[in-house]
Amino acid sequence: MTAAVPSSPPRPATGSDFLAEAATATAALAAAERLGVLDRLDRGPADAAALVTDCGLTCRAAPLLLDVLAAVGAATPVGDGSYRAVRGIRRLGEMLRLTAAGLPDVLRSGVPAVATDTRSGAEQLYPGTIDHLGALMADAAAQAAAHLASAAVPGAVLDVGAGAAPWSLALAHRLPRCRFTALDLPAVLATTRTTVEAAGHATRFTFLAADMFTADLPTAAYDLVIVGNVCHLFDPSANRRLLARLTRTLRPGGTLAILDILPDSRGTDRRWLALYALGLHARTTSGQVHPYAAYQEWLAEAFLVSVRRHDLPTTPPLTLLTAHLPDRAP
Repeated sequence: MTAAVPSSPPRPATGSDFLAEAATATAALAAAERLGVLDRLDRGPADAAALVTDCGLTCRAAPLLLDVLAAVGAATPVGDGSYRAVRGIRRLGEMLRLTAAGLPDVLRSGVPAVATDTRSGAEQLYPGTIDHLGALMADAAAQAAAHLASAAVPGAVLDVGAGAAPWSLALAHRLPRCRFTALDLPAVLATTRTTVEAAGHATRFTFLAADMFTADLPTAAYDLVIVGNVCHLFDPSANRRLLARLTRTLRPGGTLAILDILPDSRGTDRRWLALYALGLHARTTSGQVHPYAAYQEWLAEAFLVSVRRHDLPTTPPLTLLTAHLPDRAP
């Protein structure tokens, strides 16, 4: 009997192969959003026959589109040939369609159709997508929580731009005595509250509906402040202001934790990073991928010390940065 030879992992597509693959995936997701397929799958499981009846697809096209949506992570099989949409994918599909359609104008004008670094843009986009984004960050959140919980046991945590609260919920699972304040815009915070309640931690959370740049925050109130997936939305000047005002909320010896994409993180693919940076240009007025040196500079200007870096082996590749407010003499 001949032993089976293990197959080698598939190599990522390159060159024209990648372009064809990316174009087909993008077109399929855009078509699914436009034809109501994502909305149908979001309302409940459906098979190919249901898409023929409800969305007007042909008998030949329906199973092909379902296969593609499952392959790109937009839908999951539930048995008997039926699929359901991944949470938040319908709104994300709409965002991707608008981004692709508006990219030529943005490249010339620098003005995105929906700017997620503005209050109006964030309130338009994020309520329908943060569930999906939170699920995407679940692995990174678990790893970040392990690092943060091993360094100290915070009593009070501020989660800035909380969204679906993946970072604070991961800590809540590890630290049963810790209490949290989730800060986000009013239109987003309703989804934050629903997610926290579903996780069974509502009694440990306070919800603060406000803009992170203007919120009335208490001084020296938190042991840990989390800034997760926020800094890439803004330019250096805005990040300096934000980190400085958040530092004032820390208790002596408290920790500021930043999670974001860094261009030199281990495992960051050059092609992925280039596409991500262009995507930021298309959906923000000034967002960018900031290097580690920039974060070091901003943290030093905020009088934070002992900067530590942890590159998390996750997809997408995120980095956890921590810095501390020095203890003050009594």
